[in-house]
Amino acid sequence: MGRQSTRHRYRTRREKNQSVGRAARILGIGLLIFLVMMVIKNWREWWAYYKTYFY
Repeated sequence: MGRQSTRHRYRTRREKNQSVGRAARILGIGLLIFLVMMVIKNWREWWAYYKTYFY
């Protein structure tokens, strides 16, 4: 019986989904933080837009 290659890391579907989910979560949190920072940085423009169209 042959031995499994040590060059490759064979992962189960659950392990693959966990790693992809973790990367997606980190990316999503980073995007959310970026958007919040952009709103804070440009709050005057956002407030003027809100006041003009929705107030």
